[in-house]
Amino acid sequence: MSMMRNILLKSFILFCLAVSAIGCRQPEPLMPKSSAADGTPAGFVAVFGKTGADPIVVCGNRTLAEHRFPPCSTFKIVSTLMGLDSGVLTGPESRLGYDGTRYEFAAWNGDLTLREAFRTSCVPYYKKLTGKLDRRTVQKTLDRLNYGNCDISVWNSNGHNVFWIESSLLISPLEQLGVLERIFSGRSGFAPGHVELLRECMRDGCAGDWTLYGKTGSGRNHNTNRLEGWFVGFAEPADGKPVFFAAHGAAPDRDVNGPEMRQWLREQFSRGFLPPVEPVR
Repeated sequence: MSMMRNILLKSFILFCLAVSAIGCRQPEPLMPKSSAADGTPAGFVAVFGKTGADPIVVCGNRTLAEHRFPPCSTFKIVSTLMGLDSGVLTGPESRLGYDGTRYEFAAWNGDLTLREAFRTSCVPYYKKLTGKLDRRTVQKTLDRLNYGNCDISVWNSNGHNVFWIESSLLISPLEQLGVLERIFSGRSGFAPGHVELLRECMRDGCAGDWTLYGKTGSGRNHNTNRLEGWFVGFAEPADGKPVFFAAHGAAPDRDVNGPEMRQWLREQFSRGFLPPVEPVR
């Protein structure tokens, strides 16, 4: 009988050790190995934060989090709000006309509404929109938002409004995060109804337990002649505060565009990923 109890006890201990080993098993890496300590691909950086005094966390190269890049099409978040507040745009169905030019992207060939232009990231629509804005008002708005270097000195080139496309205006991922937080926490000075309309335009479906809202951006680095990509926005859980994010990616040997950064961020949220790294604030 004593022998039987010893056998049962040993079996129970082995079972507990097996369960413990399973419970302590390290999770599979979320991304391929890279030079970054947290597994982020080299040249990629993402910053995450909530409203208020919650800490900001950085996934990837901390230096890149503070490096300024051209905002490219992520600037459409702010130009949409400026267009609505100024009256140049009156709602999601606002059209600015079409001159018949055939563009590389077929979705741009037509008299698009604001909603269509935002979701297809139509550069000609937004060049026309920004060109209709008062330059002094644009400058004051960027200063109020602390939008990167706030430099709109290259207002246009060859008749096109280009300061936000691979030009004078620059912003870092951390600064993008601050702008998003100010806009969607009601501290930007924009009309609440216009912020809500923008929010609807930014809605990007679900990823895991999160609802994503975002805007891509792509631009060419003229030093490397490679495309670099952005994806900025926020993600809402079923309950709780939204998580704001700004991700920028580049690679020395290939192009990285906004849609790639969007897919990368979606994969992280789908897997329940929030980087367990040291806060910067």
